[in-house]
Amino acid sequence: MVQIKPQDAERFLKKPDPAIRVVLIYGNDVGLVSERAAGFAATIIGGSDDPFALIRLDSSEIAADPGRLADEAGTIGLFGGDRAIRVRVAGNRPIQAAVEAVLANPPRDAWIILEAGDIKKGTGLRKVCEGARGAAAIACYADGAAMLDGLIDSEMAAAGLAIDDDARELLRGLLGADRLASRSEVQKLTLYATGLGRVDVAAVKAIVGDASATAVDEAVDAMAGGDVAILDRSFRRLISSGTPAFVVAAAGLRQLQLLHRIRSAVEEGAPAESAIESAAGYIFPQRKARLGQQVQLWTADRLFMVAERVERAIFESRIKPALGDVIVEKALTGVALSARARRR
Repeated sequence: MVQIKPQDAERFLKKPDPAIRVVLIYGNDVGLVSERAAGFAATIIGGSDDPFALIRLDSSEIAADPGRLADEAGTIGLFGGDRAIRVRVAGNRPIQAAVEAVLANPPRDAWIILEAGDIKKGTGLRKVCEGARGAAAIACYADGAAMLDGLIDSEMAAAGLAIDDDARELLRGLLGADRLASRSEVQKLTLYATGLGRVDVAAVKAIVGDASATAVDEAVDAMAGGDVAILDRSFRRLISSGTPAFVVAAAGLRQLQLLHRIRSAVEEGAPAESAIESAAGYIFPQRKARLGQQVQLWTADRLFMVAERVERAIFESRIKPALGDVIVEKALTGVALSARARRR
């Protein structure tokens, strides 16, 4: 039974505890949930070449076959070594019993990573993982000032840059709603400032929170809505203006994860409008209408699959930077083609 404090989360995730085999990562910051789950999984499997070292499941699969999770947890990897099982939790399909079965007979070489939205204290998986030996729960909410400073410092250090105090204050005020979005913006800034040595206010004003955000939204909506021509035009305009491909891909991944949460709720019987409001919070009416149109084109299972495709593209684009633009464009276009087929 472990409740991880926010300031201890990163340290815990960087050093897997053999006594804790089920980790629930939850909260309303979808980007932070995804980033922490991906990072924890990467730490567990290390540089393993075993294609079965990382397993991805959806809660609907486990709800349909409650024994599936325990079976996966008990499977021995092809080349031995540790394994990570990532489970995206969405909708109202209960999987607590499946998780409790794993906790009753915990695996020796596998960790279960549960990725979920906001869960009320004392309910569902949060109740299970906060109350069981061998499990831990990590909350992910919008970053505060200290967390944002840590994010800024880590990205600046990785790029060999310093940042002026007034530039930091301005930058912090433009970040915080979503961890992946924040990291993408800071990485875009460091790319712009490469070779300058320091980041000043002028650089922050020029790069972060500028008009490119509108173009990114346009590209993401085209991807999810099946408009291949608009996606192609928006993507090329963003790349030519200096926006890194992984920034566009990260925005696309967040959109697909959001749609997955909405669609899962709809398939469980929730009205589309209330599902959108619950998952996305307040958004402008025009944006809400676009989400409503997009969610009709997809099933939750299909969204799960294409989100995996985009997530893999992000990873591949970072390890093969020379091919990054091509890798990302191919993945996003593939999603758009799938949506267009359903639109017809």
